[in-house]
Amino acid sequence: MTFLRIFTAAVGVLLAGGELARWWGQQQLMPLAFDEVLVAAGMLWAAWAGRRIGLTTAWGAFCGFTLSLLVPTLDHLLHGPPKESAGFYAVVLTAMLAVGLGTLVAVLRLTREPSPAR
Repeated sequence: MTFLRIFTAAVGVLLAGGELARWWGQQQLMPLAFDEVLVAAGMLWAAWAGRRIGLTTAWGAFCGFTLSLLVPTLDHLLHGPPKESAGFYAVVLTAMLAVGLGTLVAVLRLTREPSPAR
């Protein structure tokens, strides 16, 4: 569980940091980076709180968010209009989705185990 909490925090920091670095100094920073920062904040809160339901929710939101970015990217790649970086983003988003789904499965498996006595 500790590893999942640390991993969740690390992915949240990378998600927010990458998006803030991408749009830093541009006027579109807040509207375009808001969704990533919001998901990252949820992941950081879940890692800090350490509750299984929070981790499950955070990774579910991460997977849903990643999928919502992947589908339009694949649409551009397969059906146009052509986008310069669609291939690169499709590979990165697919890898992110795979990591997210793998971690979500790991967290869900933890929820099947009995909780320690309180």
